[in-house]
Amino acid sequence: MALTLPAAPSPKPRRWWQRISFQRLRAAAKTAAAMPLGSQQLRRQRTSTLLSLAGVTASLLVVFAQLGIERAVYDSAIRLHRAVLADLVLVPPGFKSLQLHAEVPVAMTDIVASNPAVASTAPLWFGIMPIVHSGMPSARRLAWYAIDVERPAIDVPGLRDNLYKLRVTRRILFDRDSRPYFGDLAEVAERGEEVPVQGPPDMRQLLREMFVVGTVAIGPNVVNDGAVVMSEQTMSEVFGSWFADRPAFIGIQLVPGANPIVTRNELNKALAGRGEVITRDEFEVREKTYWSRETPVGYITDLGFVMGLMIGMVFIYYAQYQIIRFYLPEYAILKSLGYDWWFFLCMIGQIGAAIITPAFLVAFTLARIVYGIAEATIHLGMTMGLREMIVALAASIIMTAVSSVFAIRRLWKVDPIMLFE
Repeated sequence: MALTLPAAPSPKPRRWWQRISFQRLRAAAKTAAAMPLGSQQLRRQRTSTLLSLAGVTASLLVVFAQLGIERAVYDSAIRLHRAVLADLVLVPPGFKSLQLHAEVPVAMTDIVASNPAVASTAPLWFGIMPIVHSGMPSARRLAWYAIDVERPAIDVPGLRDNLYKLRVTRRILFDRDSRPYFGDLAEVAERGEEVPVQGPPDMRQLLREMFVVGTVAIGPNVVNDGAVVMSEQTMSEVFGSWFADRPAFIGIQLVPGANPIVTRNELNKALAGRGEVITRDEFEVREKTYWSRETPVGYITDLGFVMGLMIGMVFIYYAQYQIIRFYLPEYAILKSLGYDWWFFLCMIGQIGAAIITPAFLVAFTLARIVYGIAEATIHLGMTMGLREMIVALAASIIMTAVSSVFAIRRLWKVDPIMLFE
């Protein structure tokens, strides 16, 4: 009786990710580098090259601008938060942003102070008011911060040197980093002169008079063009004594060696939802989160970044596609000689790299100029940092890689037999 052996199983076709070989990719990259066909073809297609270079430069400039605006908005929003003299901060329940004008019940101070880990507390009041003086064409709104002169909740440049001046009521300190809408107010105040300004109206609609006796450095944000600092007594006299019971937040200083996390949990348990104690880092994070997720600023900057990325891809792809279309027979010859897809991908990527490199350098230079012009006007702290450079460089690599993958699809239809048609 003859035995029949079972047929050997046919090998399964290898999937595309199983055919990836980094050794072949490395060899193809070396070959493409030794044969700089991409850069040579770019020099011959000058019109499409210049057009692509201009388009990619503009797209990278948009990317740099969006990154700079995003950083300026978020950093300017937490300038005051970084100046808080506290280990913990007592804020209203569900605190999101200082700009929402939420208030902490002042009675919560007694609960916080009863904890043995708490050394002291310092309230800060916040609001918006208009001011005008003889050097201004019209009234302008700015932020005001009120502090307890004996235990200030913040420490900003210039405050300690002028703190004693605030003990006299109706004396305020002007933010010298405010936008240039307030005339020569900062210059005159820094010379040591008392500058009379008209503040908010009282119940009889008469403008209250205050005196700028010095300057501090805080800086504006997207909402406020400037700021002033005053004492709690001045605040009560100008706005009403009921304001003293409504601080925006209360800074909590702990005794040396106290654990901030443990103390925060204990205080939140004792407050039972009537207030919330958070760390300084959480204080800053919540402010940034509010601006990025609950205002149009975050969505606009993200959309601008994505649009700049997509525009750059389109222009790089345009240059690559034009070269492939023009030199299609030559690519067919290379394919007939045995060059694989890794070689073609590296050569197409070489074209993208030849475009993106000078475009990045030009966009970086122009972005620094744009940052300087914008900062001179808006005073939000637009500076070119390492983050902006790294993110823009990563965006450039993504542009080149994605456009190269799409462009090489055109070579799938290349058949060496077309040379004999």
